[in-house]
Amino acid sequence: MTANKPEPDHTPRATADKTVAEPRSPAPQLLDYDASMIEQLLRSTLPAHSERLELRREVGRGGMGTVWLAIDRSLRRPVALKQLDDSFATNMSQVANFLREARVTAQIDHPNLVPVYEVGVRDGHRIYYTMKLIEGEDLAVRVRAKPLEERSQTELLDQIDAVIRICGAVAAAHDFGYVHCDIKPHNIMIGRYGAAYLMDWGLVQPLRRESVIRSSSYSEAQEVSGNEPKWIRDANLVSGGTPAFMAPEQARDAPITAQTDVFALGAVLYFILTARGPFTNRSRDEALRRARACDFERPSALREDIPPALEAIVLKAMAEQPCDRYATVEALATALTRYLRGGGWEFESVSVAAGELVVRQGEFADAAYIIVTGRCEVTREEQGEQRVLRVMEAGEVFGETAILAGSPRTATVRALTDVTLYAITGEVFEREVGRWNPWVAQFVQTLARRLGEDR
Repeated sequence: MTANKPEPDHTPRATADKTVAEPRSPAPQLLDYDASMIEQLLRSTLPAHSERLELRREVGRGGMGTVWLAIDRSLRRPVALKQLDDSFATNMSQVANFLREARVTAQIDHPNLVPVYEVGVRDGHRIYYTMKLIEGEDLAVRVRAKPLEERSQTELLDQIDAVIRICGAVAAAHDFGYVHCDIKPHNIMIGRYGAAYLMDWGLVQPLRRESVIRSSSYSEAQEVSGNEPKWIRDANLVSGGTPAFMAPEQARDAPITAQTDVFALGAVLYFILTARGPFTNRSRDEALRRARACDFERPSALREDIPPALEAIVLKAMAEQPCDRYATVEALATALTRYLRGGGWEFESVSVAAGELVVRQGEFADAAYIIVTGRCEVTREEQGEQRVLRVMEAGEVFGETAILAGSPRTATVRALTDVTLYAITGEVFEREVGRWNPWVAQFVQTLARRLGEDR
């Protein structure tokens, strides 16, 4: 009979005052490749420069070049590749302007501009640059996706918000010393996740002023690369643009200023409101004539539902004389932002001195109020005495029942300090509510009427 062997004991053994642990496995060693092996691995992983970009399909075409969807095989990502047409490859001015477009777009860092990755030459003579691929649709397609009468208030405000973001990109370009000169709905892309991008800088012009804002890193890049080569610097700038959205001074070949882009942004807003350019015409020559004369119809002449406050912003941006427009694109963006903060509603501003009555209990009136600045006291007469109900401050609303339900005022409101108010008239309210779904409007009005009865 064979005795069973005892199981091996893997526990540490104590010897005197020392504990003897089991030996550990040696740490893994990094593989030691020589330079030639690493080079061979990189060659098998990274394609040669000439094979790195693989063109898949054409996605756009402009006046000077074609845009392709391409695959960057090194980084394994899709890119947009813009390539100068072969017919321009021997035209020094066209080549210079193509390179200028790529460099200007690359130099201005802004979230609403498309990043440029590289510029180079393919197949020995084809000049190109690559940039981030934007998947989405342009603003013209977005606006014309449905009849304007079917567009919701939210959709309108989203389109205006896209213009505000583009104003930021244009402001960055102006700070850097450039004017876009071809802002139009077709050059504003709305990405798949709602981001807005200003595209196509092929007509960019230098801003005629000395003080421009450029980052320290830009200055360092200039020190390394040197000044722009003379053949690019002296090349004739490409002139042109889109007459349907062109500022009068641009159509007249007069000096270009920052207000030239302000006008074009106003023309984009015009398109959002009317689904057409201000100078749209079947003939390019006729459109150019109208642009020179600043001859366009007011948006409200084309559509009856144009909000007057928004039309006023558009008309100021599109004033014939540059000095009558917004001084900067930032000023235009500020005006649009203020409009959006009111949800697109138009409010008349009212000033009331301290101690004066704003509304009186029992009277019929046709306005509700939003307190912008100051404080008001609300009182109600009960059994012959005035009882203080509350004190209201900036941001609060009163008088809404009167315009919603058509009932008398249920309380008196007096200004405790000098106050500024926004007045919401019944006419404005009915027009805006009329844009809602009919059942929502009916629900709001019924609810307000019942609240008034409960009081």
